[in-house]
Amino acid sequence: MFTQHWLTVTQFLWDPVVQPNNWLTLIFCVLLLLFTMILITFRRKLLLLFRALFFQRHFSIIQREGKVLEDRISPFVLFFDLLTITTGLVMFCSTYIPRAMSKLPFMAYIGIFFALLLAAYFLKLLCNELYANLFNKKKEQSAINQYKFIVMTDFAAAIFPLLIVIQYTGLNALYYVITGILAVLLSVWIYRLMKINSTGRHRFHFFLYFCTLEILPWLILLKVLLII
Repeated sequence: MFTQHWLTVTQFLWDPVVQPNNWLTLIFCVLLLLFTMILITFRRKLLLLFRALFFQRHFSIIQREGKVLEDRISPFVLFFDLLTITTGLVMFCSTYIPRAMSKLPFMAYIGIFFALLLAAYFLKLLCNELYANLFNKKKEQSAINQYKFIVMTDFAAAIFPLLIVIQYTGLNALYYVITGILAVLLSVWIYRLMKINSTGRHRFHFFLYFCTLEILPWLILLKVLLII
């Protein structure tokens, strides 16, 4: 069939081609295995976490059964949340700022981003402790920490399948869907925090806390990424 034809290629465009990433495939397999284990072992508790942000009844059930951060499921879920969000951040940065992300190996960035997110998470828990002690909010502190944990879990579970689709289809438009999911979850989270801190006497204190400890660090991180 091709006896009288010469098939020549003068230029090959690599940009539209989805490049394989074995490390990323391994991470997806680890996340899938971990999520499956959590779902099988702690199915009821996990479903409560998914719904607690949107339905007060489910959040009340979690509170009645004990602090979610002290439950045996929490370390596994926290690891899944942080690793999923870390993977999403590295994929996003590799797509839109590839020059900055080419200085180190892929797994090095996974480790760096994971360590930063883990440190930021525990630092925010410490800041919540400080906020509760300064403004007599010990009663609300547990609910604030639990809502933060629930938001992370909902976000990680929602974006996990989207990240897989992005990686193996090159459909980067799904990043807009992820942004929309993040916006919705953050909006509900802010509403829940305002409900917790609804007393007029402490609204100004809560406003200072929220702007300084919740918003400012992420704005600084975004500014650094833009500079890079």
